[in-house]
Amino acid sequence: MFEKNLQVAELLDIYGSLLSDRHRELLDLYYNQDLSLGEIAAEVGISRQGVRDSIKKAEDDLFFFEDRLHLLQKGKNMTEAAERLLSLASENEPLCEAVRALLTAAEISY
Repeated sequence: MFEKNLQVAELLDIYGSLLSDRHRELLDLYYNQDLSLGEIAAEVGISRQGVRDSIKKAEDDLFFFEDRLHLLQKGKNMTEAAERLLSLASENEPLCEAVRALLTAAEISY
């Protein structure tokens, strides 16, 4: 059974532009549009096994990028630290605004 690893969708958002157009398209169809392997195969004109193999290769590439660059983990760590800082600074509105401005500049949701 080929099971979806939902972390792949997050990695696709971060590293998707590093993949080939074909791999990015297949991952988008599978993870973001929630199509089955059979539906994707019919849409793109390759076998179901071909779709599965391509998705697996693209997933491996995304995990390789994250293993080397750690951008997803760094973003999560920064968000957690910012949430803690906002909690500690709840009585200090200027500090809270400074933290929010920093998060906005870093394009991190909080």
